[in-house]
Amino acid sequence: MQESLGFNGYQEIVEWLEQSLGLNSCYKTVHKLVYYRLKSYPKCHALKALNNQKLK
Repeated sequence: MQESLGFNGYQEIVEWLEQSLGLNSCYKTVHKLVYYRLKSYPKCHALKALNNQKLK
């Protein structure tokens, strides 16, 4: 079974931060950090394209 990379949404990041690091943060804070500061987003098409190339 292949494990996918990345997150499926900002809420999943919020949950991961709480479970893995014990950080309680709100959705809005995570969105601002990931989207504006890191200039990224959870559902990255580049990662999906990379995964599709690996499968071929």
